[in-house]
This record gives sequence, structure tokens and C-alpha cells, in this order.
Amino acid sequence: MDELTAAEAAAYLGITREAVDLAAREDRLPAAAKTGPRRFSAEAVEAFHQLKQAQLTAALARTGETPVSVARRVRKRLHSDSETGLPRPFATKLASMPVDWRTLFSKAELAAACTTDGCRWCEARKFANFLGLRPVEFSPALRELFGADPCQACRPALLGPYMAALAARVHAGDRRPPGPPPRATEAERQAALEWVRERAVTAAAPVVQDDGREWVARRLRQTREKLKAARRSGDREYQAQLMRTLQSLTADAAAVDGGASAAPRGRKACGTPVGVRCECHTSDRRGQR
Repeated sequence: MDELTAAEAAAYLGITREAVDLAAREDRLPAAAKTGPRRFSAEAVEAFHQLKQAQLTAALARTGETPVSVARRVRKRLHSDSETGLPRPFATKLASMPVDWRTLFSKAELAAACTTDGCRWCEARKFANFLGLRPVEFSPALRELFGADPCQACRPALLGPYMAALAARVHAGDRRPPGPPPRATEAERQAALEWVRERAVTAAAPVVQDDGREWVARRLRQTREKLKAARRSGDREYQAQLMRTLQSLTADAAAVDGGASAAPRGRKACGTPVGVRCECHTSDRRGQR
């Protein structure tokens, strides 16, 4: 279809005939001929639609919304019941939404989002074809509205043009396409910002660089306190276990700072730390016996 009448353009765009006539009088939708009944080229109608969508996306961005976030809210409204628990009519659900929300999608897409059986993408294509609306195209916002990806039957027809448009923006690594690099649209920038906000992480607390000295010193204090309690209680087996732990911690303290700050308060004549059994002490006890 190369040219459309005013009624066909209104049905294609999902707006009223009066809105089409007003856009034509204001030269926002140029007519193919200046005389006779207004007729519009398919390219002009599609360009008018893309412009309206860009303006709507920019208006949503000023309120902190994106097409994907709006689609999520619209789907929630469409599947919500009344306060009494009874299902609400489709027209009532649409009337409860802001105008910008329901203008972002066609009537076929909104009606297909309410279906519960089958593929909603297929249903949207059937509704659009029956009503003479603009054909359904794949987009992240529609995927959020329908809550699923296209089925195997409609996936090639929907994802083919979408992937081709993305491939046109990508060039091989060994050469750069002529002209300026492509710029991201406002919707893509807002979607990227939303993705960053949803996956934002908080910075971790800085790590104290103490080389393990504080940890070894704390374990030494705890072990000595437990050793004193074990000696008072007479638990020899637990004492022996704590003595081995104390000896290992003393060696760790000597490794982290030379043993100056974490070493025991005194040493024996042989150099063994106080509280650690040595051969000298054992031989002295044997000689006394």
C-alpha cells in the first residue's frame, strides 16, 4: 500500500480522523497531493508515527519513566481486579491509566496483553490485521507488556527486522562505516540508566591494613584467658590443647612483626616464652626429683 486515505491513516496510527486532518493542516503529516481528498504516503505516515513515539518517550523521560517501566505498570493495571474482586471491563482499565501510558501502545497490543491463552504476540498481530492498525513490531517494551518472548511461529517475522536494525548499527572491527557514528536514542539511554539503577552495588568498606597483627594479638589474649581458666578448673587435657595453640600463635606473632609487639611479657633464661613448656624446664624438674 503506497498511499493511504485519511481514514486509513487514522486506523493505521490508531488515532481519530480529526487528528489526522489537524496534523495535515499543520504540515506535521504532509499530504501526497494538495488538491482533492487527502492522501498520504506510507513513508510519511510511518515518519509521523516515529516522531510521535520519540516525543512520547522524551515526555516519559522527563518524569523518570521509560517505555519498559511504563509497560510494566500497564501490564499490572490490565491484570488487576476491582476492590470487590470482580474483573473490571477493558475500557475501565484503560481509563484508569494516564494518557501517555496507553498512547504508547496500540489498541491491538493492549487487547492482546489481556489474553490468557496462546501467544500474545500472535494475538496482537491478528488484532492489528483485523483492525487495520500498524503491524506489530518487536521491542523490549512490548516484551515487558506481554510478559514473554515471541513463540516459535511468530519469532522469525518479529525478531528478523529487529535484529536487522541492530546489525545495521554494528560494523566490523577492521573498518568503520562512513559518516558519524550512530547515536543512542533517548529510549536506549533511559533503558541503560534504568539497568544501572537496578543493578547498582554499594561500595565495600575499606580494609584495614594491619598485616594480621591485631587479629594475632586478639587471639593471644583470648587464648591466655582460656588457659588461666583451664588451670583453675584443673582440666589438663584442655590445658595441653591451649598450650599448643598459644605456641602456634606466638610463632605467628613473631612472623607478622618480629615478635616484638605480640610476644609474651617475659622469657625464660633459655629464651623460651613464659607459659610455653621447654626441655630446660623439664630437665630441671627431673633433677629436683
